Amino acid sequence: MVETATSTPPLKAERLEALVALSIELLRLDDYDLMLDAVVNRSLSILRGDRGFLVLERGQGLDFKVVRNWSREELEKKGEPVSRSIVARVLEDGAPVLVEDALSDKRFGEAESILRKGIRSVLAAPLKVEGEIVGALYLESRSLDRLFGPEELELFHRILELSSRAIESCMRRILLQQRNHLLERDLLDRYNFPGIITRDPGLLKVLETAAQIAPSDLPVLVQGATGTGKELIVRAIHLNSKRASRPYVTVNCGAVSPALLESELFGHLRGSFTGASRDKVGLIPAAHTGTVFLDEVGELHKELQVKLLRTLQFGEVQPVGASRPNTVDVRFIAATNRDLEEEVEAGNFREDLLYRLNAITLELPPLRDRPGDVLLLFHHFVQIAAEKAERPVPTVTPRLERVLQEYAWPGNVRDLENEARRLVAITPAGMPLTEENLSKRVTACGGTSSMPLASLAEMERRQIELHLLEAGGNRTRAAQSLGLSREGLRKKMKRYQLS
Repeated sequence: MVETATSTPPLKAERLEALVALSIELLRLDDYDLMLDAVVNRSLSILRGDRGFLVLERGQGLDFKVVRNWSREELEKKGEPVSRSIVARVLEDGAPVLVEDALSDKRFGEAESILRKGIRSVLAAPLKVEGEIVGALYLESRSLDRLFGPEELELFHRILELSSRAIESCMRRILLQQRNHLLERDLLDRYNFPGIITRDPGLLKVLETAAQIAPSDLPVLVQGATGTGKELIVRAIHLNSKRASRPYVTVNCGAVSPALLESELFGHLRGSFTGASRDKVGLIPAAHTGTVFLDEVGELHKELQVKLLRTLQFGEVQPVGASRPNTVDVRFIAATNRDLEEEVEAGNFREDLLYRLNAITLELPPLRDRPGDVLLLFHHFVQIAAEKAERPVPTVTPRLERVLQEYAWPGNVRDLENEARRLVAITPAGMPLTEENLSKRVTACGGTSSMPLASLAEMERRQIELHLLEAGGNRTRAAQSLGLSREGLRKKMKRYQLS
């Protein structure tokens, strides 16, 4: 979260214990708001500050998430020029600020607020998520006998370092909620791609390509595993094309038997086969001037591949029983979860038809390759499910979010959506969604127990480090303060690769 100082003086025992207590509290909490509260409250307690706040950048303004011993209205209405100017400096420079004595500090000593508000000492540091500055933590002392100094700045570093994982998780969730709406709105504004939510660079590149080729009449082949959203991409291409107001017809090539599919696609004349009591217009002729979506085109029987190839080449459709073809004007977009080049090599798919279909090929990445989209999509699906059920949108615990991000989601977005709907359905209204109610297949692969154990191990490592620092590197003294034998401490240091 912040850069650590080059020299690390030993901590006083009571401050060491306070840091350990903070780590234990953050480990036990399973609510993001409570985590942020704990960081601010403990920081004020350990550093003996009088008041403070945690603030996020939001557009051109500031969002005060946690405020302690302060008038929120005063802060939000820009009634604190000194504190806001310090926060602005922290956000701009990305470095912590220490004001040991505001009255004697040339930067702020003449400010009217210093005298009027009684500000004596200030500590502030940036908060970062994935290397990006998203906010700041600000602490203030108003007492002459509790001025912040280099020792407090070093302790502030320790607090932020210890709290960094919890803070980053909280910030990431908050930013996720903000970006969810902004990203969806941005995609709708730029691409008119309804229902597609992502911040993944790979998928965004696919969307940009789809937007570019949408106005043309070139055939498009969309490839991707089941559940990756192929149908959403295909529909979006149609909506952004010059045929948007014309028919859009979907053909599931794997859902109809080959004997019936020819009639479904091209139509038939009355009496052309047993049961053909009247003429039927096929799906392709019905889409004249519009778009035909061939879903799971890899399932198409080879005899029908020949007829479809002629339609793609010459724009002709010959109904079953007809002596000559009719002309149609349609754009074809196909989708498949198969590798059609492998199908060509295996003799299951015509090479010339593949070349006709894939004038433009879009490859959709699986959800496991879009880790940044998992929680974005999950919260979106939870909100939709809650709204359909006419109940408040439930909160999501940090442990559940960790498990969701660990799981590979073999069924991709559709799999994640089903799990979100299931969790909302089985969780009582007003209660948070927790990992205990996840499907067994998710918990078995996601490893719900690994994260708490890893966190406990990390806390133990940090506690050993702190005791060693307090003991000035003396292992015997550190072992005694930890309640360990010297050999026990040596083994733990070896386990955690501590020197």
